[in-house]
Amino acid sequence: MKIDGVPFRTIWRTADGRAVEVIDQTALPHAFRTKVLADAEQARAAIADMIVRGAPLIGATGAYGMALAAQADGSDAAVERAALRLAQARPTAINLRWAVERAKAAILAAAPADRAQAAWAEADAIAEEDVAPARPSAGMDWP
Repeated sequence: MKIDGVPFRTIWRTADGRAVEVIDQTALPHAFRTKVLADAEQARAAIADMIVRGAPLIGATGAYGMALAAQADGSDAAVERAALRLAQARPTAINLRWAVERAKAAILAAAPADRAQAAWAEADAIAEEDVAPARPSAGMDWP
């Protein structure tokens, strides 16, 4: 989407790469606000409270929630807990469950020291796959 002529994605990593930012869709169309999601619980709340809407964005937010979880604690138990908690944010959201499970598999397949990096890479891939089909039809260059 373009805001004042500037293209925006609905979710992106913060400049330091340790959190994500989303467009707060509860404010639209009257105001444009963003919200930083700095941990898995904030990602879960963004999904549950409908700050993020639409199946692909909900899935990408879940995947980034898994990256935030792995960044905080990449142990098997913590990753499993985060996956369950995120999926419960919107139990009927198929894209959410799919993205969380995909991110979880990537995390658990990585060596413990590499789990956060693997999680971020998988979440980035999921988000990129979400916007790729829109590029040719929208004619936008995304940041």
